Amino acid sequence: MNEIPAYRTVRTDFTNNQYEVICKTFGDGHRNRPAWLDLANALSGRPDWRFMFDFNDKSAFWSLGALSESMLQIQVAENGQYQCHDHRHDNHIDSDTVAADIPAVEAWLEGRETAARRPSAALLEMARVNNWQTLKGVPITVRVSWSDGRFCATAYQLDEASFGTTLAEAVNGAGEMICRFLGAPVEVARGMNLSVELDASATTRVRTV
Repeated sequence: MNEIPAYRTVRTDFTNNQYEVICKTFGDGHRNRPAWLDLANALSGRPDWRFMFDFNDKSAFWSLGALSESMLQIQVAENGQYQCHDHRHDNHIDSDTVAADIPAVEAWLEGRETAARRPSAALLEMARVNNWQTLKGVPITVRVSWSDGRFCATAYQLDEASFGTTLAEAVNGAGEMICRFLGAPVEVARGMNLSVELDASATTRVRTV
């Protein structure tokens, strides 16, 4: 069974040049800066897309997939066009397409994003190994906000949110939602590797109680 690829999400602030520096260093951005910026504008507002880095290939790309998977990948090619890769194991599809511009990228995405958000059979099989021990080892970020007297916790790929009057209640609920998303027993949530990000509202609440 293949190991989880060495992909890491790159946290960038689009109000400064962090994104441009990464693209210049690993994506030929000194020539293709406009193309990378157009790609960020097109994908950063679409649900669940994230900017990533492959430690093995030293390459940057935009990615969509459940948890650790990267089922759709888009990056700027050397000629300034867009290399689009579809790697959906469930349907035995593995294809590359070159899109000349952003409208062509958006046309390529039609009908692909919904399937890419679902966990593949390979991911589910890997997650179940050794009584879900692999799932417990995958780092998952839970984002938390505060409103109307409750914490709200959301996790990547989940349409639902977990609410709680305490931070622990909301985060634990998010862990259980992830288990249901993957078909794991909810008891697995207690051993999952969850990290919590507080937005300004949640941070203010934690600091003032």
